[in-house]
Amino acid sequence: MVNFVDEYERQIDDHGRIILPPKIREAVFDIAYVTQAPAEKCLHLYTKEEWGRMSEKINGLPTTTDRNAAAFVRMFFGKATAAAVDKQGRITLAKRLIEYAGLKKDVVLVGANTRLEIWDSEEWRTYQSGLSDDIMIEGIMAYNLNI
Repeated sequence: MVNFVDEYERQIDDHGRIILPPKIREAVFDIAYVTQAPAEKCLHLYTKEEWGRMSEKINGLPTTTDRNAAAFVRMFFGKATAAAVDKQGRITLAKRLIEYAGLKKDVVLVGANTRLEIWDSEEWRTYQSGLSDDIMIEGIMAYNLNI
């Protein structure tokens, strides 16, 4: 299992491509799956392995009898794209995903454990500035992590 960490400043070129840092490229290999984040205006990038794990979990949903489950599956997979890594270590983001996340030229790749998040640089700074200075302590206590 891959654990994404760190932040990487990148730029999107005129063709919607981002050069992945070498550490990320090693984890992704030849293909990445990119989809809309469900709660923020950013994108989630998954490795093939993690996408498979998530697909297995989602396959268990009662999509034939539960409209919400069916809608979730349609949105999650329908908004996703498989992005091949080219010889220069770039992936191409679908225009609709770039528009959804409001990505401009400057972006930040943010490690989020089993996924990598792709944020517009300005939006990432705004998001971070809105967080409490105690967010780490609050999270440790709220989720009983004992770390």
